[in-house]
Amino acid sequence: MTEVRKQRKTNEKMTLGAFIRSLRLQNGMTQAKLADKVGITDKAVSKWERDVSYPDVALFPKLADVLGVSVCDLLDLCIEEGQPSRLMQIFKMTHDIRTPLHTIIGYANLAELHQDDPARLSRYLDSIRISGDYLMKTLDRLMEVANQEQPEYSMQVIQQKSNSLDTYVNEKARGWKAILQNYVFAGRRILIAEDIRLNRELVSEMLQQTGAEVEFAEDGQVCLELVENAPAGYFDLILMDIRMPNMDGLEATRRIRQLPDPKKAAIPIIALSANVYEEERKASDDAGMNAFAEKPIVLEKLFGMMKDCLQIA
Repeated sequence: MTEVRKQRKTNEKMTLGAFIRSLRLQNGMTQAKLADKVGITDKAVSKWERDVSYPDVALFPKLADVLGVSVCDLLDLCIEEGQPSRLMQIFKMTHDIRTPLHTIIGYANLAELHQDDPARLSRYLDSIRISGDYLMKTLDRLMEVANQEQPEYSMQVIQQKSNSLDTYVNEKARGWKAILQNYVFAGRRILIAEDIRLNRELVSEMLQQTGAEVEFAEDGQVCLELVENAPAGYFDLILMDIRMPNMDGLEATRRIRQLPDPKKAAIPIIALSANVYEEERKASDDAGMNAFAEKPIVLEKLFGMMKDCLQIA
């Protein structure tokens, strides 16, 4: 157990503000010095330490680094027993927003490719509607939370998420037809590890447009078993979701990297995640993944990663 966690165990009721103050004093810093290092005002630090307000979640990585703790240590203390911070609820909801957006944007692009196929269009539209309903419910919860606590911080988080969509809109404007012409994965067998059926089907449709052959795993355990039981070299690459039941993508990757067959252990693995924060990227890198692709998927970016991993000129 780390010193930070030992310290928290001695005072289960310690607030985030008290924790920040304790760490600041341990590091011999005044409020003004901490404010200067993080890039905010000492008045803001004073409010944090008095639990009048929470730090902006965008500052957590920098604040954790200055105080010598992990982001998780700060996040854990933002959730008091039975009374989670509304700001932290917003932070956690970003995953629930990006996941249905991944489906909606992906199937909208596929619909553009198959305008003359009514059966496909109907299936794509059903998927868009299901994901749209889920997204609307999530946004309703998000706005309810945002209006209750620290609206200036909450809306800043929402704005950051909205700005991140610019990339996907720009790709949509270019059109998938033009992008797909530049990528051919014919003869390549790709294993998609993803627990959500709509997402499996979406990524499969994307890859089949390039000539790739696709197989599925519903979770990390199934993915590991498929790799173990297949001949070496059977799978050329794995697209691995990180959050899955039974065994997550990080653990599955660690197990694959430990397989006795060196060819199986070295199979390229690209993370697919709706969590875009640096901590998730580092965790995937530490587990042994070759690259990290965000959801909603930017097709050209993902296919570029695949070309690099497969060493295709």
